[in-house]
Amino acid sequence: MRRHCLAALSAVLLASPFPASANDSSAALSAGGLVLTKSADVRMASEDLYISTKEIRIRYSFVNDGPKDMETIVAFPLPDIATGEYYESPIGTMTDDPVNFVGFTVKESGRAIPVKVEQRAFFGGKDVTATLQGFHIPINIIHPNVIQSLDKVSPATRKALFAQGLAEGDKEYIAPRWTVRTKIYWTQKFPAGKTVMLEQRYQPVVGQTFFSEYEFDPKSEGYFIKTYCMDKPTQASARKALEARKAAKSDMGELLFVNSVQYILKTAANWKGPIGDFHLALDKGKPANILSLCFKGDLKKTAPTRFEFSAKDFAPKQDLDVLVLE
Repeated sequence: MRRHCLAALSAVLLASPFPASANDSSAALSAGGLVLTKSADVRMASEDLYISTKEIRIRYSFVNDGPKDMETIVAFPLPDIATGEYYESPIGTMTDDPVNFVGFTVKESGRAIPVKVEQRAFFGGKDVTATLQGFHIPINIIHPNVIQSLDKVSPATRKALFAQGLAEGDKEYIAPRWTVRTKIYWTQKFPAGKTVMLEQRYQPVVGQTFFSEYEFDPKSEGYFIKTYCMDKPTQASARKALEARKAAKSDMGELLFVNSVQYILKTAANWKGPIGDFHLALDKGKPANILSLCFKGDLKKTAPTRFEFSAKDFAPKQDLDVLVLE
């Protein structure tokens, strides 16, 4: 059995004229906003959130209402990667960096903030980073040498990995079972009575698969329709797009390309009170693309590819799962 490349299926899948199977997909991984050490004095005065399949941008303004300056650790936790789940199944779009695999950056008032990155491996609730490093095995499965490292381990190392439950397989095949946990963090100062402006950017891990006419079949579970709350007009747009594919005899066949983005909006609200001014912008990329998501709010179309929502004293009660049919 041979392992898939983890990053990009697009070129292969777009060239395929055959119907999609369950294997023709890559997984979306959830990420979200900043996590602060709990404070009774620091409030989020505003959050401006932009989500597309190419980039996520968030601009924050924090205000320290307390009488003293506060210095705290601010963290951006990246999504966990379960190696047993994704070793043979592709993960969605990523950068080439196996540590900061979403290309996260952060600025304060336009000035880049140097960040620290901690990446560790866990199995059965225990930190097994040192064990893997002792065997000279990269922690993250998106590392370009992880497959070769595992394939080349000595019989003694293979036996040790199996005995500790860190891998499974036989004499010919070996697959990892640990979980990769990555955290980006830095020390942030919040001066008393002052506003601190922070801006973060990163590339979302976009899940990719196909959408077909079968979605509308009564025998189908209607996964996309249910998961992304596709209303009747959106369903009609999807049907029309599929019909256009069929009429054009497209190389993609009678399929639409699915991009899915997950965003953790309910990130631990350790700041004081709700978000003062919240603004959300969703960009579907191209005017012909179809956007759908479950969202309790008045999301308005403001441009050919853009949808927006604004609220005051906003307390998020749901995360965002965004579907873009291309």
